[in-house]
Amino acid sequence: MREIPDPHRTSIWLRVGRRSLPFALLLLVIEFHDELAYGALGAGLPSIRQDLNLSYAQIGLLLAVPGVFSSILEPVLLLLGSGPRRRALVIGGGLTVGLALILAALSLSFPVLLLALSIAYPAGGAFITLSQATMMDANPGAESRAMASWTFAGTLGALAGPLLLAAALAAGIGWRPILLILAALGIALALSALPARFPVHPQASEAPAGARQLIASLREAVANASLVRWTFLLHVSDLGLDVFTSYLPLYLVDVSGASPSQAALGLVVLQASDILASALLIPVLRRWPAVPLVRASAALGAAAFLAWLLVPTLVGKMLLLVILGFCRAPWYPVLQGEAYASHPGRSAAAASLNSISGPIGYGLAGLLGLLAQQAGIGAAMLMVLASPLVLAALIPSRPGHVQ
Repeated sequence: MREIPDPHRTSIWLRVGRRSLPFALLLLVIEFHDELAYGALGAGLPSIRQDLNLSYAQIGLLLAVPGVFSSILEPVLLLLGSGPRRRALVIGGGLTVGLALILAALSLSFPVLLLALSIAYPAGGAFITLSQATMMDANPGAESRAMASWTFAGTLGALAGPLLLAAALAAGIGWRPILLILAALGIALALSALPARFPVHPQASEAPAGARQLIASLREAVANASLVRWTFLLHVSDLGLDVFTSYLPLYLVDVSGASPSQAALGLVVLQASDILASALLIPVLRRWPAVPLVRASAALGAAAFLAWLLVPTLVGKMLLLVILGFCRAPWYPVLQGEAYASHPGRSAAAASLNSISGPIGYGLAGLLGLLAQQAGIGAAMLMVLASPLVLAALIPSRPGHVQ
């Protein structure tokens, strides 16, 4: 049995459990790369739509179908990653993500792009989510704070992605070469994990899991009411996080009259505020209770988002994006951290439940696209308001565990 580290002494910036700085950096750079690719794809949606002549309904399918498909395959991969197979799955997932990005860069039609993303999503579950689970396993008792640092690394990538895409568009390079570069980086990261030995939680089994054990692990996760609650709230929050971020460039182009490069700048503004807020969140969570912070920020976020919808000028919307970035900063790290903490020693099982219930979040993304097709993106974006409202109403008064 490994000694459980004192969460007040452990800094995942310097160590991950008993691992040294290079291994900690590898995990954080994997998350950085994931958000870098996601940010570039999001900023490139107006250009991708133009090149492939996509409708809003097709964009909604691009955001929903790969996620639903991932919800079928990814949980198995995550449960298999509970033991010594984790390293192989992370490496294989990273290589597959790289190949999928190459296919997306070469796509000339909607079906090929949809296929590429449908491959990338479950592969990303093995690559990204199992790396995240490793971070959580190495920091028992400090999951929310560890998630805050993980999220900070991701927000750096989420800012760099739109900046990279905007620079490529300004230089006349386009979105396809950017995806090829990101594919090469992903493959390099996967190969960098070859010499690593992934640590596991002190309470986790290091024996390979059989089919019956996988099913039992999943049943145990579903029976954990606290885990189910936090997982549901996590999916609700995604409507105001990734779904809003995905549709933001299209909204700015079609409603606010922005150019594609200005739309990419809007993403940069949002992600820059995310970065600053995420950096501040790390020390804040050492002094303030995490769960009440999410509830308060959700209430403020609802008011800020309503103001963002109503303000008529592009400059006004850009300024309000800064406030929105600060309001939503605690949502993902705290909710995800609470989910992991409610199922200690079984991070992969907790992640698999999140994946299985993924159609909740992906369905909302697809529904928003269908509404945008029928009523326009301006009216459809009202859906996003439900995210902070539900969080403010349903976040419990106290966490389900001692943090």
